[in-house]
Amino acid sequence: MKGFSELPLPDASFLAYLTAAGLLTLILCRRAPVIGARLGLIDDPRAKAHSLHERSTPLVGGIAVILPSLLLTGADAMLRGFSGGWDSAPTAAAGFSLLVVTLMLLGALDDRVHLSARLRLAVTATMFTLFTYLYPAFSVASLAAPGFGVSVSLGYMAAPFSALCLLAFTNAVNMADGRNGLVIGLSLIWCLTLSLYVPTHLQVPLYGVAVSLLVTGYYNLRGKLFLGDGGTYGLAALIGLTGLYAHGLSPQPGGISSTQLAALFAIPGLDMFRLIAERSERGASPFTSDHDHLHHRLDRYIGWRAGLPVYLALAGGPILVACSAPDMGTPGLIAAAVLYGAAWLVTRRHRQQWGDGPADGKGT
Repeated sequence: MKGFSELPLPDASFLAYLTAAGLLTLILCRRAPVIGARLGLIDDPRAKAHSLHERSTPLVGGIAVILPSLLLTGADAMLRGFSGGWDSAPTAAAGFSLLVVTLMLLGALDDRVHLSARLRLAVTATMFTLFTYLYPAFSVASLAAPGFGVSVSLGYMAAPFSALCLLAFTNAVNMADGRNGLVIGLSLIWCLTLSLYVPTHLQVPLYGVAVSLLVTGYYNLRGKLFLGDGGTYGLAALIGLTGLYAHGLSPQPGGISSTQLAALFAIPGLDMFRLIAERSERGASPFTSDHDHLHHRLDRYIGWRAGLPVYLALAGGPILVACSAPDMGTPGLIAAAVLYGAAWLVTRRHRQQWGDGPADGKGT
């Protein structure tokens, strides 16, 4: 297959592209109550005993973030992709856009009718496995740790392993969506970091998504809209697949190593694994909702106004270490483990008291 990097640059200038993305997002954010009402994407706190907000809020933040960039860059790729073979770069770009939109719609459907966790897992796993099998450029062909001079080929396990990584990342992002600004802030960090490791034609849409995140973040922090599962699923697919593509460029100049990519997503990933282990220990399902995520603990400990920048600093610190040099991925992972462990110890007294019953932290 031709490299995804062979796609041409957008015809519009960089500044015009960012301006258009920002304006489209602004329009969608301002119309969020109307869009949410018409699509049935409204988070009503009266329907949930565990809600942490007091007023009905549209769940259209994901649409506002993802659609502008896909409309500006994905439509042309889709049209050209349908006229090409499976090995063409436009088809890969079209498939990428379609997968992101489809997962965003799956999340939006869950926001509306509350699909079972097992059904969402099965559908998402199937789609990720099929996509990474059809487009090997988005799969992990080998695991590499440049600092140790280690590289292990995955062979036929590349697509299943890549799908497993994408599933874990999607779940980690979804579990982190429990306080205003958190997933938006994390996604902004991830987009800007990955832009350093991908070709120019992919940098442009990543910067467009970053602009849309900033605009949507303003409304989200004011409680005007939430990302919803549509936003977390769509963003996880977009960022996760971009990360795997950047990983596929390594060890060529510009690619990101396995350990660097792991450090990029380490803090929400570690929180996810801790929650799964603790839930299993007390005999609960890994899909059980609760208020014991790191962001909940930080909120109870120092309040969310300080908790948000602290969480983003915890996530960003290991990234700065890991991305400072090609062989710094392992030190970045160590930094993530140390920082997360310290945060867990400091906030341990502010963990959820299980006698009060579990609750879902999403929607704020």
